Amino acid sequence: MAAAAYPPAAEHFQEQSACLYLLRHGPTVAPPGCLLGSTDLPLSGQGLNRLAGLLPQLRDVEHWHCSPMLRARQTLDELRRLGCRTDAALYDQRLREIDFGAWEMKGFAEIAAIDPARVQAWQEEYEQFAFPGGEAVADFVSRARAMLADLAAQGGSIGAVTHGGVIRTMICLALGLPPRSYLLFDVRPASLTVLELFSGGGVLRGLNL
Repeated sequence: MAAAAYPPAAEHFQEQSACLYLLRHGPTVAPPGCLLGSTDLPLSGQGLNRLAGLLPQLRDVEHWHCSPMLRARQTLDELRRLGCRTDAALYDQRLREIDFGAWEMKGFAEIAAIDPARVQAWQEEYEQFAFPGGEAVADFVSRARAMLADLAAQGGSIGAVTHGGVIRTMICLALGLPPRSYLLFDVRPASLTVLELFSGGGVLRGLNL
């Protein structure tokens, strides 16, 4: 889905193509504040009680997609246990979190102390940056964009269990914001983000529900 001009003209919002229910996985066993991307850790079991409060909004979701990472799959399993119709969920690699490479499982202060030049490049370049031994930000944004386009084309009411970085990036792409604006959105574990997609752009209907 190509990024729309912001704000789009009013006529672009006349035809809705899809309503996305983007659910971030629950809290994991990772130490607080570390960069958790490609490391496949399980859920801690804490905070999943929040999912029960989302059932009224999620019961009527027509199609489910899920990141193949363990923490997302376990969150999907909990939704199924609570009564959501997720048996036909499709697993898609494009919903994975970004791979932080050598920075995986490290805190920002630790990384800044050992690799300050790269941290500065991450902040200044962003989409031109690649994590050492990990994924290029441009590739991550590209797969998030392609996934968003496919979800929009599918249409209807769609749920996706995924990761904070993916959700933040999809918000930016849908609203026509530059992907580097992703830090403007604080997406918490086991929370729901709702995006309505129209022919000319998107509307953020809910954040951290």
